[in-house]
Amino acid sequence: MKCIDTTYFVDLIRRPSAIRTITQKLDEGGVHATTVFNVYEALFGAYAIKDEEKRKKVKDKLEKAISRMKVLDFEYTDAVKAAELGGTLAHKGKHVGADAIIAAIAINKGCDAVVTRNEEHFRWIEEISGLKAEIYQF
Repeated sequence: MKCIDTTYFVDLIRRPSAIRTITQKLDEGGVHATTVFNVYEALFGAYAIKDEEKRKKVKDKLEKAISRMKVLDFEYTDAVKAAELGGTLAHKGKHVGADAIIAAIAINKGCDAVVTRNEEHFRWIEEISGLKAEIYQF
């Protein structure tokens, strides 16, 4: 199972044609997941849109995409793992912020990769955790 990062949801709204290939590849691969934190980040962006009609359209599109995925919850063990990942990297001068939370949830829930455009953070996490960073670009 792959964990879909927030960058995918941003691109789904801003550049849907640019991610068509990655979307098809994901669809062929079966059910995938995202985290509650990714849902928060994606929907926060939608709710921040001032134009009510556009806000509803974006929110509906995101919710439709999210409904096709397994949403992974954030638990105590994920917080501990996130602290380990983030702290280990910070000790090396590499700061990944909330991406440590996303990675920890993915690791603890059995995901084998994070699908993202955020290469830097997730490559650093991959180096210390083994969680594969599946990077897409356009």
